[in-house]
Amino acid sequence: MQLSASVSFMFRELPLLERFAAARAAGFAGVEIQGLAEGDVDEMARAARDAQLQVVLINVGSRDYATGGDGLSGVPGREDAFRESLEHALDAAATLGALHVHLGPSRIPAGVSRDDCLHTYLANVRLALCLSRAKGTSLLIEAMNRVDAPTALLADLQQAADVVRCLGSQRLGLQFDVYHTAMNGGDPVEAFTHVRAIARHVQFADVPGRHEPGTGSLDIPAILQAIGRSGYAGWYGAEYHPQRSTVESLAWLATMPKQAPA
Repeated sequence: MQLSASVSFMFRELPLLERFAAARAAGFAGVEIQGLAEGDVDEMARAARDAQLQVVLINVGSRDYATGGDGLSGVPGREDAFRESLEHALDAAATLGALHVHLGPSRIPAGVSRDDCLHTYLANVRLALCLSRAKGTSLLIEAMNRVDAPTALLADLQQAADVVRCLGSQRLGLQFDVYHTAMNGGDPVEAFTHVRAIARHVQFADVPGRHEPGTGSLDIPAILQAIGRSGYAGWYGAEYHPQRSTVESLAWLATMPKQAPA
């Protein structure tokens, strides 16, 4: 089982560039970077190399989404801003050696129809597939949950899976998030069986609160092991907000199977 840690969510008690070595020291073989704008890409690439970490995932910037705004990926009128963020992320992925680029979420703006937003989203995903073709970049999309983001364009797993299947590209896959699935009331193990063929990356946090495993209602180690038994062979990304210091939040690591080196 290959485990990665989000240096955007975790180890935030340290300066950004120190989080990479801390993740390796804690036992992770990979990292995710949700917030590229937090630091210099070349410096992050150097920190990952020095720590002998695989950069598993980066996100295309979503502008104001994290602070409650509409984001970029499916917002009519923000196509130029999405393209700018996309091109930056694709360049960063090459520098970082990232395995996947997540295209980022968006909300349905007030007064705009979901159909118009979905039309924009599909056009932006097709643009991403076109611009990344020469590099062979693996692109991911993800469903949010209706509790935290009731106006999210992709608010459940089936909606995201429908987009992946509709576009039918081998370079476009699903980012399966245990937390979002459970917040929508689904059983993560059962839900994963329906999307296993298109799932390229798995993320997790406990429910509720999006904190570390063991703080909520989910048996995260059992869920991840069941996903692995289903035939999934990709990375598992810890993407949670630690209730304590990150190192103190890692007791769950001892319950996971030994992972392969990066």
